[in-house]
Amino acid sequence: ERDNKYALNAIGEGSVYQFFLGKSWFGWTIALATISAQIYMLFVFVVGAEIDVTDDRTDFVYTWKCPRDQDDCQDTIDLDWLGWVAFAILMVAHLSKDIIHGSQMIVLSGKERHDRHARIRFFSGGTLLTSVSLFTLFVSTIYNMAIATSNTEIIMNSVVILFINDVDELFYETLVVINSRWVEGMSCEKDRLGEVLKENSELKNKVKRVESEVDELRRKMTRMEEMMGIEDTPTTPQDDDAIDESD
Repeated sequence: ERDNKYALNAIGEGSVYQFFLGKSWFGWTIALATISAQIYMLFVFVVGAEIDVTDDRTDFVYTWKCPRDQDDCQDTIDLDWLGWVAFAILMVAHLSKDIIHGSQMIVLSGKERHDRHARIRFFSGGTLLTSVSLFTLFVSTIYNMAIATSNTEIIMNSVVILFINDVDELFYETLVVINSRWVEGMSCEKDRLGEVLKENSELKNKVKRVESEVDELRRKMTRMEEMMGIEDTPTTPQDDDAIDESD
């Protein structure tokens, strides 16, 4: 139970990724479709980062200028180390949590105390969460290396790409607005509640069986006492006086 709660907090209670922890195939379909959409949008930036001046789809910026009246060419890029520091801060602040949580879920899937289906859910959710985050980092890096020409531009590019990483939470909020009860039905919280209720029901049945066995044992002991003629002999006041006189 504690591991399930931890996994839910790690993957995100407000994200469609949490459907990976549930048993609803429709929920899994929504989560996979969301990840596919995110990867597609990130891949658009990969295409835009290609260094091919003959391809109209590329966003590559050629920063070297060669004036006709000069022998030397000049690099007009204004991006320096301060811009890359800002880039690193954004990446660490936004992606490190998902990468760490995803890795921890993968480790959690290797624990033998979980059944096979739970381990598959933990591994799938952790792997996909980590993969999307690492791919976002890769895309942000190559795209800014290809087109960022100033410190402000590298920050703007990074923020736009990082926004794609939040699409899963936006989709979840949209689904909740459409039909919150339907979302709860696909949530792992409901699956977990059902398991708890099932365990409580089984425990109650076991308690009832034990109580019936105890009652049966008492009846048997009573019959045995009657057959052996064992009776409780109460102490009367006369017996107490006789004891005193003998003393």
